Amino acid sequence: MKWMGFLIFISIFTGICLGGYYYILARLFSVFKLKQNLWFWLLLVVLAFGYVVFASLERRFPCRACEWMLRLSAIGLGVGWLCLIVLLGHDLLYLIFRFPVPISRWVVIGVIGCLTLYSFVNAWRIEVKSIDISAPVNMTIVQLSDIHRGSVSENHLRRLIHKTNESNPDVVLITGDLLDPAGRLSAESIEPLNELKAPAYWITGNHERYAGLEEVMAMLKETPVIPLRNEAVEFGDIQLIGIDDSEDRQQVERILPSISFDPNTFTILMYHQPDGYAAAAKAGINLMLSGHTHNGQIWPFNWVVRSRFQYLKGLHTVDGMNLYISTGSGTWGPPMRLGSRNQITLIHLKKND
Repeated sequence: MKWMGFLIFISIFTGICLGGYYYILARLFSVFKLKQNLWFWLLLVVLAFGYVVFASLERRFPCRACEWMLRLSAIGLGVGWLCLIVLLGHDLLYLIFRFPVPISRWVVIGVIGCLTLYSFVNAWRIEVKSIDISAPVNMTIVQLSDIHRGSVSENHLRRLIHKTNESNPDVVLITGDLLDPAGRLSAESIEPLNELKAPAYWITGNHERYAGLEEVMAMLKETPVIPLRNEAVEFGDIQLIGIDDSEDRQQVERILPSISFDPNTFTILMYHQPDGYAAAAKAGINLMLSGHTHNGQIWPFNWVVRSRFQYLKGLHTVDGMNLYISTGSGTWGPPMRLGSRNQITLIHLKKND
């Protein structure tokens, strides 16, 4: 059944890519009065099937060439999406205003170029977002989430660790998708984690499941990062709970009752997807930390993600419990962000006077 679901997903994904890229190439070739020759069709096939093909090759035959082709294919997806929304916008406006095409085509190229450049630069930036949470203890916490090492470079991870250390936290909480099954992954690829100056705890995300949890756990043994898998630990005057990611939307409700913790101690629950917050609040959790959504990463996918999750980003109050959803510290697929930002969340637990 898993293989059937996977094949259906791949079929839908490649079908969308094929249709989208055909529209993009057909419009661009038409605007610049180019013929749809053999090069048109070869380019269409490479763009439409490249990401799936090179992702499969990289998994089976990991090598530098496959890794770079996969990265280029991912960039192609991001740039292709920007081309699609700009061209669709152009064509819809043309139906109303009938502006001169020789001028508008250069406007289209300019807009695509500016959006692409901005998206790359924006994905390189790392925002440090600070929030205050009322608690019976004073403590500084850094939340990292959705780093996606494999999709992002070792240098990006190193920059995240550097900014984390600059914040001088008491503890670092990594709420899933530290790794990505793209690119060659090894203990060396996450070596910058060894530079963390504060204790660090990690929970699984969906991409660790894709990469293989046994392999990921073996890699983390080479770092000081401590896995929290369906268990609770005491850290100073607070408790930390980590629950494994699952496609089951009732995962928190199902697993949390089996974890022993003190309801009279300030408790932080780490769960990758922003699901199960009602059950967490009912169980007496004080703060729940999640990620996963990336705030859509590239506009307007935030609207798509919002159709699945009630809360998309930021700080919310659910039945007296604080829920915080990170927009992610890295990117998945194309190293691009439009309408969202990479972030490190600096959480200040502040004792009531």
